Amino acid sequence: MEARRRRHRGIRIFIIIVIVLAAAAAALCFFAVKFFKVKEINITGSDKYTYDELYKYIFEQRDDSNTIMFKYTDSKADELDIPFIAKVDIKIKWPDTIDITVYEKSIVGYVNYKGSNMYFDKDGTVVESSAEVFEDIPLITGLKFSKIVINDKLDIENPELFGTIRDVTQYISKYGLTVDSVNIEDDGTVSVDIGQVKVLLGDNDSLMADKIYELSCMTDKLEGLSGVLHLENFDGSDRNIIFKETG
Repeated sequence: MEARRRRHRGIRIFIIIVIVLAAAAAALCFFAVKFFKVKEINITGSDKYTYDELYKYIFEQRDDSNTIMFKYTDSKADELDIPFIAKVDIKIKWPDTIDITVYEKSIVGYVNYKGSNMYFDKDGTVVESSAEVFEDIPLITGLKFSKIVINDKLDIENPELFGTIRDVTQYISKYGLTVDSVNIEDDGTVSVDIGQVKVLLGDNDSLMADKIYELSCMTDKLEGLSGVLHLENFDGSDRNIIFKETG
């Protein structure tokens, strides 16, 4: 009889312990859900993607309800592979904030190849293939190549042309100029297309920055026109700026 009472007492104690532990676990879960609930998600660093576009990429395999679950699912998720993004830096500000910084690949232009837009960096290495066209990255025409391989350099006869492309696109970006395309001839001379106007810029000489700055100041006057603007002999004065209108 005494043994039975001890056994019953042991069962009661065990049940009480289980109930206490379950209650503690429930309270802990409730605290975790409430205290670590995500209140703010910051995503910065990209001009090519909207917040919503990046959010969709990043949180496809990651929980956004609270920071603990985010940390866990982030450790289990596949490595992020977002087109045009070189690196994603994720930091948790405990208890309720997630800061995400993306770093874009350095892209200077793209070429058309077999129906795709092949984007390349300042060294001529093809880093992305996409059907999408981004307004801030110019189409580069005039380059001659037989094939394109992702992560390899464009195979052109004169690799020095990549330096010309880098300089010209940097000046275009610096002066806020919008062009439809940049054409590079085999001899290194440059022209850009703006609407129905072809602008001849000549060699990538010491005045290239000045030529593009001058062009950026003239874009309003070119609206609605069709023809050729000669800036290849620009020397800092207006006398060598010639516009020949076409019908």
